[in-house]
Amino acid sequence: MRKLIVSLISLALIFGGCKKETTPLNIETIPSNLFPLKVGNAWNYSGYEIDTAGAKINGTEFTSSTTVVGQIQFAGKNPYVVLDSFIYANKSIEVDTLLVYLEGGYLYAWIDLTGTISIPGFEYKRWVPFIKASGNLNEPYTILSLDTTLTVNYQGQLLPLNIKINITGNISTREQIQTPAGRYDSYKFEAIATGSISVGGVTVASFTSKDYIWFSPGIGPVKHETPATASENGIRRELTRYKIN
Repeated sequence: MRKLIVSLISLALIFGGCKKETTPLNIETIPSNLFPLKVGNAWNYSGYEIDTAGAKINGTEFTSSTTVVGQIQFAGKNPYVVLDSFIYANKSIEVDTLLVYLEGGYLYAWIDLTGTISIPGFEYKRWVPFIKASGNLNEPYTILSLDTTLTVNYQGQLLPLNIKINITGNISTREQIQTPAGRYDSYKFEAIATGSISVGGVTVASFTSKDYIWFSPGIGPVKHETPATASENGIRRELTRYKIN
């Protein structure tokens, strides 16, 4: 889930050590071309891990790319296929495949939590409204809301297991963002995810995470960031070059 958000998002699916500079512009509406979707469009990034203060952690550098490679028919829609690739210093490679399409003012993404939450009987596969592509700034919306209860066998006892996941999105503000590829007038997307798992009414696990993507109109995602937590480093990616057909 986190990698998906960073990728679309990244897309990170995603960066420099200086603080962001906010420009207090009176812009109320969201441009419709924040994420140009056309086969062949590509974005390249440089990145590294960050600590809880937002500082770069030396030795964690990597490069990544986001590329629109095709368009298919899937689950009743005609989504674009987007590959989000990461190449690390040790030459290892990670690739995520994302399916996205624009409709009704949102960039929709296909989410499959079935394998992520490996619990017998649990299945969650659907399109969700991920990135808002029209309307007003700073109007939070629901990306995903899940509250389901399954019956599980624990040490010979049948117990109710409740899974809750909630993800909200928001294009909150307009900012000037400096990247290795240049300085861009951008719109900041925020995704906040919370969740918990309870067994027999007792919470056994919970989480909260945040992810940010800055989109520049007509260009696409120019910066991605996942803040660090007490138990895990964060990730920052900044645009180095792009190609828009």
